[in-house]
Amino acid sequence: MTTHYTYDQWLKYVNDELDEDTRILLENHLYSCDECLDLYVGAVAEQETVLPAISNETNFTDQIMMKIASADEEEKEGKQQKKKRSIYQSSFFHYTLAAAATIFLMSTGVFQTIIQHTQTIQRAEVSANKESEMTRFVDKTFSWIDTLESNKKEEKKK
Repeated sequence: MTTHYTYDQWLKYVNDELDEDTRILLENHLYSCDECLDLYVGAVAEQETVLPAISNETNFTDQIMMKIASADEEEKEGKQQKKKRSIYQSSFFHYTLAAAATIFLMSTGVFQTIIQHTQTIQRAEVSANKESEMTRFVDKTFSWIDTLESNKKEEKKK
């Protein structure tokens, strides 16, 4: 059974006099109850009559337009301040600096030295691997020969 809310509760809702949990309950109830929706619309209509009347509508409109214009100017000033960042904070500066450093390092031969050094290290690793493979092959060969000799000695004893 659905609980309906009273007209006074809807007035409190319209006047923002309810705690947050109760407001959420009332809002969710509006989705499913047409009767309470009618009461809510009536409470809103009553609040419209309570609002103060605007004595000079033209003056009021001008004041609102002036506030909007000043807000726009403040926004433009904020954008201009963002645009006035130093050259050190721009992406163009960073890309130019990186390109200049790369050209300098290339022209002085730093990259060539690094490449030659890495090739030397790779050659040393390859020769070390070849030596270790050769050593293992020789060791296996000698162990095989030792096994054959020990087998011959055992056969002679029998």
